[in-house]
Amino acid sequence: MSKTENFPSLAALEALRAMTSQIETAGEALTATKMKRVLSISDGIFQEAANYGCAKKFIKWNSQNRYSLVKPFVVPEEAYYSLILESIQALWVEEGYDKSVFYIENTSRRDSKIEGPWTRPDLTLVSHKKFPWTIGTEFDVVTFEIKRPDSANVLAVFEALSHVSAATRGYVVFPLDADTWRSLNPAQERRVKDECVRHGVGLILVQTGGVTPAAQHVLKATRKEIDHEKCNDFLDAVLTESGKRRISEWKS
Repeated sequence: MSKTENFPSLAALEALRAMTSQIETAGEALTATKMKRVLSISDGIFQEAANYGCAKKFIKWNSQNRYSLVKPFVVPEEAYYSLILESIQALWVEEGYDKSVFYIENTSRRDSKIEGPWTRPDLTLVSHKKFPWTIGTEFDVVTFEIKRPDSANVLAVFEALSHVSAATRGYVVFPLDADTWRSLNPAQERRVKDECVRHGVGLILVQTGGVTPAAQHVLKATRKEIDHEKCNDFLDAVLTESGKRRISEWKS
């Protein structure tokens, strides 16, 4: 498995996307001063974005503090994973799960091979929950398919659905707020919600622009009965060894 790239802050990545778009639209090199003013980017975020953009050869620094375009930049899907993982953790706690009874990890690892029929969800959450007056434990395996804001469409629902063959619930997660999504693509918003309801797939939106990212549980996924054999093989295939050890602790 190749080393995971260390991204700058999401704010810097989004600033770089806006910068490359502005330079491309202008058709010429632009000064740092002009881009900061027009795009309302702080000095710190601009420098972080510019350093990353130059290092990765998306933009080039020229004389007189001008930046020219080498190639357009799109915020990669993987850059959202860490922030969304933290947001989902907070959401599960808000909904009554103690941190000791659930575990979530990044299971995307797209450059690693996987044995068996499984495709990798971006995130996988495993939980076990006991209730005071019933016997047994509710064991859940929840998968999350994450898409960039410009890919917040119905295809994500069918990708999430493919994971539910081995899980108990599946979600699509888009890193944008409801109003922005509706203004960007109202037809896709309606279709995504219709297909989520039809197939029992859940929908979570994560607002990334604020100081503290907030996850909104738009549609709750329908819980399926667990197929222990399929689920066991799935977890064995996608989880890290540390994740498996965490689950094994619940059995003691």
